[in-house]
Amino acid sequence: MPALHDEAAYTHLLEVICGLDSPMVGETEVMHQFKIFAAGLPPEQSMFRELCHALLVDARHVRAQHLVGLGSRSYGSAVRRLVRGCRRVAIIGTGMLATEILPFVAGTHIVDVWGRRETFDTGSAAAAYRRFDVELFADEPTTVVVAAPVDAPLVRSVAARYRNVELLIDLRAEGAQDPPPPIAPIVTLEDVFAGVAETSRVVEARVRAAREEIRVRARGHATRAKLNPSGWHDLCA
Repeated sequence: MPALHDEAAYTHLLEVICGLDSPMVGETEVMHQFKIFAAGLPPEQSMFRELCHALLVDARHVRAQHLVGLGSRSYGSAVRRLVRGCRRVAIIGTGMLATEILPFVAGTHIVDVWGRRETFDTGSAAAAYRRFDVELFADEPTTVVVAAPVDAPLVRSVAARYRNVELLIDLRAEGAQDPPPPIAPIVTLEDVFAGVAETSRVVEARVRAAREEIRVRARGHATRAKLNPSGWHDLCA
């Protein structure tokens, strides 16, 4: 992808933050990640902090006006829909993806979070944290959710702790190169994307309207009477 400048750079960033370039169109995870990135910028990078603030303000407005109500637009909500038939959910991973999924299932299921850390803060979610070397054997109908870039043997090892695995949800991007063990029906990352895809004319029209408003806001940002920080307006993929 060639370098993007000025208005085109701002447009691209805003489309990405709003989830319009994601396989799950309109998803919220990218915006969440960008908020964390912006919050971590040091005080001396005030101009970049100002840019990030402008992007987030515009993204919130675009989402509120055009992208609310498109259905399941987060990994957590997609997983919640898939695990309705089980009593227990085993989440493999303690990173951002696992943290996003946890609140969506903790209120309705017994939840185990598996990871390598010594401890893991589940926040207000009712879940048990378990290291991979901890023994556990559970009988409830269980869904195993792979929410970390672990290999297939580790997935098999965790799944072996549950006697009644009814579904395996593999959210690894590398799942095609390292297929999960065939211990239960498998839902892949591509299946999750397909399950939330909306092709109706109404949704398509709202996405088009969102892109048009993004272009208008990018044009306004690029032509405002204010100096831009050196270099921010040149964006390379």
